[in-house]
Amino acid sequence: MARERDHKAEYQRRLANAAKRGLSRSQARGHARSGEAPIKPKPAKSDEQLEAALKILRQSGHQGRAAKESGVSPERLRRFLRDNSLAERTGGKWRVTDNRPRRMTVYSQGEARRITLRDFDQASLNGQHLSAVREFLTSQKRSLLAPFEGRSVIDAKGGAHPLETDPDELYRIAAQGGEVFHDVYRLIV
Repeated sequence: MARERDHKAEYQRRLANAAKRGLSRSQARGHARSGEAPIKPKPAKSDEQLEAALKILRQSGHQGRAAKESGVSPERLRRFLRDNSLAERTGGKWRVTDNRPRRMTVYSQGEARRITLRDFDQASLNGQHLSAVREFLTSQKRSLLAPFEGRSVIDAKGGAHPLETDPDELYRIAAQGGEVFHDVYRLIV
């Protein structure tokens, strides 16, 4: 048979222990006021809806719209952004500061390599290159590769990887086989 709990005594014990640690009564209850640090902060974990909301926020700049379109509450989105340092509010606007590394395929020096790229900007440049290569392979328009001549992406360790623009090398890489698009752009969490 289960033993009887003395909830009143447990509550008093919790308040007394919190007072010894210098915490407020609201923190001891587990419901810290705004501006007070919670005793056990629960980190906002990433999921598909929150990542979709971050993508919409990056495009629109409206946190409420991003939350609504992706099906999460604005409070949950704000906590996710704050806890993971993905965006900050400056001058009444949201500025996305997502600098998480991303693992992507990079066409460089005659081969396709899986590389962890430094941040969003490097991943975006590589994504544009991959898109241009894909379009080039279907249309054979060399002008699509011109914007990437002499450009490189930087990996997480600071190494530069020049983007492949040689049509012969790109055809050879394409002949070796491709990959599913879901594997092209992967966040490292």
